Amino acid sequence: MKTIITFLIAVLLISITNAQTTVSTFTDGTPDDAIALDSNGNIYASGFDTNKVFRFTPSGTMTEFISTGLMNPNGIDFDSTGFLYLCEWGANLIGRYDSNGILDGEITIPGNPSGMIKAFDNDDMIYTRYSGNTINRITPGGVITEVSSAPELNGPVGLAYDEFGVLYVGNYNNREIYKVLPNGDLDFVATVGSSSNLGFIAYAQGRLWGTVLGEHKIYTIEPTGTDEVSLFAGSTIGNTDGDISVATFNRPNGIRFNDTEDTMYITDYGSKNLRVISNVVLDIPGNNTFRSGIKLYPNPADEMVNIELNLPDAASGNLEVHDQLGRLIYSMDLEPTSNFFTETIRTDTWGSGVYLVSYTTGKSKLISRLIK
Repeated sequence: MKTIITFLIAVLLISITNAQTTVSTFTDGTPDDAIALDSNGNIYASGFDTNKVFRFTPSGTMTEFISTGLMNPNGIDFDSTGFLYLCEWGANLIGRYDSNGILDGEITIPGNPSGMIKAFDNDDMIYTRYSGNTINRITPGGVITEVSSAPELNGPVGLAYDEFGVLYVGNYNNREIYKVLPNGDLDFVATVGSSSNLGFIAYAQGRLWGTVLGEHKIYTIEPTGTDEVSLFAGSTIGNTDGDISVATFNRPNGIRFNDTEDTMYITDYGSKNLRVISNVVLDIPGNNTFRSGIKLYPNPADEMVNIELNLPDAASGNLEVHDQLGRLIYSMDLEPTSNFFTETIRTDTWGSGVYLVSYTTGKSKLISRLIK
């Protein structure tokens, strides 16, 4: 039986690794800046130069979500109730829009508001000020507090969270990425590329990702290292679709992943195109992460959490829970008898916070985030 399980895992990993990573273009001549996804998988992208926000269905059908009244729309993201928050770089405003693209409220933000991301722990929004060189938090009621004004901030735009709620920021001007500490200080992570400007950043598959406009390239960054940067895609300027090894980009800028972290969306600032990179898999056999194979409910949890595992096969493994400081708080060896397995654990004695739940076999790892 062990031999059969090992063989099945190997076949699955080979098939995933051999899945062709390809680039396609949804539409021509529309978005060029930040990207957000709603709960239905629709893709939203701002047009910094066109002064519009565009919405794309998962199949690629485009409509204008906000078509008038904007001045250099930049960073965008959704809160949990479906409101879209939008930075207007040129107008020094942050606006909130309902599901029909109707303005629900706005607030003046001097210093060119640029990047935007939903806060990790609630419905506050985190935003950057490009010329103000700060990171700030705004509540749904409009109360603003400063997260960081560290001297290393130099035209901050990109924002990303990892699984534990650690915030990262990227400087547009000098292409530097930093980890944001709880007290507002910054820890240097990497300088991305060698010239031009850093667009936006994202976090997926245990890595940071960043676009460098003038190099026409997309990079991966190891968040726990120093200057551990690798080229993922791109070479010379162009708009070539197809296999990732030959695809070209024209000043890639916005970057966002879907929930399962296997599809990447890119806006090309130069061509005003939305590019879609499918089957994004970096890990090699023996170190694969399948985020879509684990489900937690209720999440947030109160007294207990149910953990559903959708396994490649009935492989034995270890179920672990770590807190946001990396401390192991729960561990159990499991011997599933089928591909689908459910385990319930009590959480009533845990403190409030964010936890990482993982199930690890000899060949694969499933991970998901739990909020208590």
